[in-house]
Amino acid sequence: MRRLAAVLLAALMLVGNLQLPAGAASEPSAIQSVSEPPQPADDTALLPAPATAVPWWERTSRDSDRNGIVDWLEEQTEPMAVGVSYSYQPGQRELELLLLADFEPRLLLSDAVLLGNVTPEHFALAASLPGVVMVEPYGKVEFYGDVQTPAIRAKNSTVYPTGAWDLGYTGKGINIAIVDTGIDNEHPGVAGKFVAGYDAVCYMHTDIPRCLLSGTGSREDDGSFDPDDGNQHGTACSGMATATGMLADGTLTDYQGAAPDAYLVDVKIGSDVGAGPFENYLTEQEAYESAMNGLQWVIDHRDDAWPGVDEANSGIDIVSLSWGITSHEDGGSDGTDMHSRRLDEVTDAGVVVSVAAGNSGPDNDGFSGMGASSLSVTVGALDDHNTIERDDDTIASYSSRGPRRDNNDGYPYNELKPDVSAPGSNIVQAEGCYTSGTCHNIFDDASQNGYSGRGSGTSYATPSVAGVMALLLEVNPDLTPALIKEILRTTAEPRGEPTYPELDPFWNRDFGWGLVDALIAVEEAELLEDPENVDVELQAYILETQTNDSIIISGVSWARLGNVSAVQYRLDDGPWREVPEYSVELPQPTGAYIPWSISLSAAELAFSGEHTLFVRAMGTNGTHSLTPHTNFQADGFTSESNGSNLLPIIMAIALVLGGAIAVVAYRSGRLTPPRD
Repeated sequence: MRRLAAVLLAALMLVGNLQLPAGAASEPSAIQSVSEPPQPADDTALLPAPATAVPWWERTSRDSDRNGIVDWLEEQTEPMAVGVSYSYQPGQRELELLLLADFEPRLLLSDAVLLGNVTPEHFALAASLPGVVMVEPYGKVEFYGDVQTPAIRAKNSTVYPTGAWDLGYTGKGINIAIVDTGIDNEHPGVAGKFVAGYDAVCYMHTDIPRCLLSGTGSREDDGSFDPDDGNQHGTACSGMATATGMLADGTLTDYQGAAPDAYLVDVKIGSDVGAGPFENYLTEQEAYESAMNGLQWVIDHRDDAWPGVDEANSGIDIVSLSWGITSHEDGGSDGTDMHSRRLDEVTDAGVVVSVAAGNSGPDNDGFSGMGASSLSVTVGALDDHNTIERDDDTIASYSSRGPRRDNNDGYPYNELKPDVSAPGSNIVQAEGCYTSGTCHNIFDDASQNGYSGRGSGTSYATPSVAGVMALLLEVNPDLTPALIKEILRTTAEPRGEPTYPELDPFWNRDFGWGLVDALIAVEEAELLEDPENVDVELQAYILETQTNDSIIISGVSWARLGNVSAVQYRLDDGPWREVPEYSVELPQPTGAYIPWSISLSAAELAFSGEHTLFVRAMGTNGTHSLTPHTNFQADGFTSESNGSNLLPIIMAIALVLGGAIAVVAYRSGRLTPPRD
């Protein structure tokens, strides 16, 4: 109590620009700090809003007794690496108070401070410090790993003759940050793509002495340092996102990433054998700190102009994370942990994130930090059985299943994880120096390496989705992270029965909203005329296009928040008109499904041939949903629709619509994990 009283008294006295207490002056100089809190990008409008304004620390399921200490920590008897989270951005004053309380601050984040090992008897002291809202454990960093790119319909094939690349989009001008074990940028498949890099492994204060002893020194933080990959994981992931397929002799192979013209930002957070303890890491906590350091660097430098690089290639557009951080807690994370909040912060800053769901399989105990992030795109892995055909794709046995643990914000949709799935099994990799066994980055490089060593994991599905994100941003640089996420989800090919049909008619705990479809996603982005008016909480799906004596397009709409005021359609370049026939009266309660249909006789069509019909759900304030479309023939009556993959789900929706639709589940705001 005397120690606590002294700290609280000091808190009252600490004002203005304070000096460090005697004997502690050397400590804060080694602490990485945030220069300014990140501001949301001007174009990040209409991110999904929580249904309640209660702050996360007052509703998180990770602190059931609301004492400001994560429940799992209170069961520990040995020292644990922890961080303290604040209700505001901590700074010099908070560092002073931590030092006065005999804690050793190690890394300053935008809303937290990492402390390293703390004994259990001092958890309560940390929780009692002014501004602290939660004491949280670090967790453990874990890395998760020919037909992949054509299977997602980015590249064309004999099976799918048209791919997204055929529309002219290959990721040109887009920067993808691969936050991983580094990249061997000399590899012929990724040569010429490097625009910036940062080594969070040796830059951490505890690593600098060991780095100096090994002759490597501390790393520059302006993006000019080019980290190498001694592990292979990072180089493999960079190839799945951006590889050109080139070999050293100029031969072009089929081992291409989803966005072969995108550029790379190399953020190294892991070392030669993956994640600690290893190489420059003595403990797991140092691996964790380097991971958090790397993410904070992304946040702080997301808009930077890179040294020696054309201004058009400045900044970071996309982050790809093929790893997770175990939460140690029963039930996994609810998205309020320090790691998931970092990713939400990246997204709020205007950078879209593709993150691995994890490799814990169908009996996983929730999602880890990172994969539990509310705003990121969480990616599950498919087993494509080494075929381009999508029909035989199944969920990979190792892919973590949903839903996420409930964060008690009254908005059940952010518990629906994973978001989408992509091929992740037996993927051929760009070969780093470590894998080849014939080169080492100290004396040689990967410039003569090729592609080999099939690997599996949600690690390898994640960068493929990051590549598709690059295609979407090339189509329309004004797309916000929320819009990119919504386009990927609504254009995915649904698989499996809906897990919570009363809440969403498509989401499945194995596949998410389905298999990523780069071609349909790019088409949707191309046809989106006014992204600034899109509200991602408004939903509109085309379920079926019938072409007999007349043309009938049917579908369903609803609002996850707010209400649908009308459903509109547009034929070709004509005006928007309201759908003439609803199966229910408007308005409907939030979350209630609104079936609708549009009947077009041949006489109403201005010409014979192919037509396109667009649909959108309208909000009450002039906003609208994304605008799915269907293509059909007025003569011959054949149809092709971006809703054509939804036909197997129509019967399931019909069953749902026969009951008291969605309202009860929505009101409760909770999801109960299904039993297999």
